[in-house]
Amino acid sequence: MLEHLKKLVAEQTARTGKRRTIHLTDDTLRDGQQCLWATRMRTEHMLPIAERMDQAGFVSMQAIALVQFDASVLFLNQDPFERIRLLRERITRTPMRGAVRSNLMRGFFPVADDITDLFVERQIANGIREVAFFDALLCSDNLASSIGTARRLGCDVTLGLGYNIAPGYDDALYVSKAREAVERFGVQTVALADAAGTLTIDRVRTLVPALKQAIGDTRLEFNTHCLTGLGPWLAIEAAVRGADSILTAVDPMANGNSLPASQMIARNLRELGFEVVVNDALLDEVGDYLGALAERERQPVGVPAEYEPSHYITQYAGGAMSNLESQLKLAGIADKLPAVLEEIGRVRVELGSPIMVTPYPAIVAAQAVMNVLNNERYKVVPDEVKKYVCGYFGTLPLPVDGNVKDRVIGNGSKDVALTPPVIEPVLPGLRQRYKNIGDDELLLRYMYGDEKVSGLAPTSTGDSFSVHHPVVDLVAGLATRPDKAHVQVSGSGFSLSAN
Repeated sequence: MLEHLKKLVAEQTARTGKRRTIHLTDDTLRDGQQCLWATRMRTEHMLPIAERMDQAGFVSMQAIALVQFDASVLFLNQDPFERIRLLRERITRTPMRGAVRSNLMRGFFPVADDITDLFVERQIANGIREVAFFDALLCSDNLASSIGTARRLGCDVTLGLGYNIAPGYDDALYVSKAREAVERFGVQTVALADAAGTLTIDRVRTLVPALKQAIGDTRLEFNTHCLTGLGPWLAIEAAVRGADSILTAVDPMANGNSLPASQMIARNLRELGFEVVVNDALLDEVGDYLGALAERERQPVGVPAEYEPSHYITQYAGGAMSNLESQLKLAGIADKLPAVLEEIGRVRVELGSPIMVTPYPAIVAAQAVMNVLNNERYKVVPDEVKKYVCGYFGTLPLPVDGNVKDRVIGNGSKDVALTPPVIEPVLPGLRQRYKNIGDDELLLRYMYGDEKVSGLAPTSTGDSFSVHHPVVDLVAGLATRPDKAHVQVSGSGFSLSAN
């Protein structure tokens, strides 16, 4: 297989007269920690290594999305806007990327365009230079206002197209959506986003070239996860077939539920004949820091996953998987995980096979848990499931199973109307209520409530965790040996003597 790919790359080089450059987009601090640590990495964990990551040569760095806003405020008691500012002070070369999940905010419910537009504006004002947008229903109208805001403010835009295994989600559909992204919105990057890691090699070989041909010089980014064990292979294949950049995480925040490892992808791409501009030594230094941090915080590191074909049924995303496991454990029903995952596969199909990216993993899983815990399926229906079925989130690409729809509507809360309400602007009322605060705080109070936001603690930067150079550790260890009167350490280009 390697020789076949090498031959393809060599043929590409011969046709163009130069080697292609494949860029890496970093997702360590955003999706890597989301997938492995259930988004519990604190701001002060990120700061000591931010400058090194900035110098490593990534084409951009994903820094934050709404899941990180939620975790920062609700679980870590930290201000996510402060995180952006503190990272921007240290990340000065590489564009930092934020993310917006359509017209959804906290609570997974569609909100007015004016609040989403302000959310985009404040990310940019605090230091974000690229914004990635996605809508899990592939409904472009849900994105139009916020993308327009980002473009008006001079920000680069990435539009993510979520991959799905379902009827109608063929290459032609994705090509049409990619063309729309370029022609309607003028995006700088189109991302094929395989959050559940369910792409196959055969599908990559048709879909990636078709997308690249459709968007021309616009950057094509490839994003997959490693839940089935195929993530690195898919990423390499995508690069050979036309992807311009690959989303990765620095090992040990890669693999498992997470993304392919930056170090391994860089090495393999070079072996195939591509140019890759990242600094391997810096990546290894970042990896050493992250490994020591994980050990200190008693958090997991990524381990290559075994091939798991059942995952193509649940299509559950990596970050959502770690959160599901954490939530079941907190609820005292961790033993129900296998049954819940099996039920997720059934519920997803019955609800019209939505793309399993936010908010739909949470919505489908909530119904699956209710089905597992009760002796009758759809006896208990979360409000979000009824709202989804009734079209609150937009036009559904595929219809909901008729019998299931009847049960959802019949057993769901009577407080959820069958017809979605008109979403009115909210900023005028918020500005009237909060007259003497800035827009960052206004947004957070709108999203999380006054009490929670009033109690947020400033980030401590004075006791940030750091990892010493091995020589420093060696000297510190020798200093504890009183029986040693004289120590000399020599290496390439230096010599150290101590008495």
